[in-house]
Amino acid sequence: ELFETNELKAQIQEKDTVILKLKEKIKSLRTDDKESKVEDIETQNLELDHRVTKLTAENNHLKQTYKQLFDSIKSLRVQSKEQCDDLINQVNLKSLEVADLNARLQEKVLVITALKEQVKGKAVLSTAVSLNPIDPAILQVDVIPLVPKRIQELLMILQQTCPKITELGTKPVAVTPKNQNHQVRRTPQITKSEKPSVDTSTSPNIDSNAPVLSSTGVALASSASG
Repeated sequence: ELFETNELKAQIQEKDTVILKLKEKIKSLRTDDKESKVEDIETQNLELDHRVTKLTAENNHLKQTYKQLFDSIKSLRVQSKEQCDDLINQVNLKSLEVADLNARLQEKVLVITALKEQVKGKAVLSTAVSLNPIDPAILQVDVIPLVPKRIQELLMILQQTCPKITELGTKPVAVTPKNQNHQVRRTPQITKSEKPSVDTSTSPNIDSNAPVLSSTGVALASSASG
């Protein structure tokens, strides 16, 4: 029994020794594992720090870019609003000008229409007049033949009232009127008080046998021819 007891003790000691070795090994493994984990964690932390720093820089850059874009958009919006207001004012002014021009055009159209109506009326009137034309020969007065005819009438009266007048031609006398332009000349009317006096005295320079021209332009015989 003692031998068995010693043998059991020896086995127990061996087992204890094995257990101690295992514990030490486990402890060493734990220590190594912790150290490796710590190193891994530190490495990851460093990488994360670098990434965070990089992302922070990118974020700041994006913020600055967005701020610049916002400012530019704001200024462009203000400018576009001013331009739109200016364009709206110009459009309103142009609308007023177009309305004024439209009114003027309407007035001119009315004037042109009235003128066309007047021209049309004149054309109708001229056409109506031309349908019944007046012969120009009716409006012409033959002035030249009237003068010799009147002279012949006066000569006949003189021949009848003064039979002593000899050499009175009975044939028509050609008389050229001085009024070549066929215009009517007005002569002042002579009253009774303004009648011209006729000098019946014999001029010493006139031959008694020479014919005398009367006021009618016809040669008259002298009283001595009796």
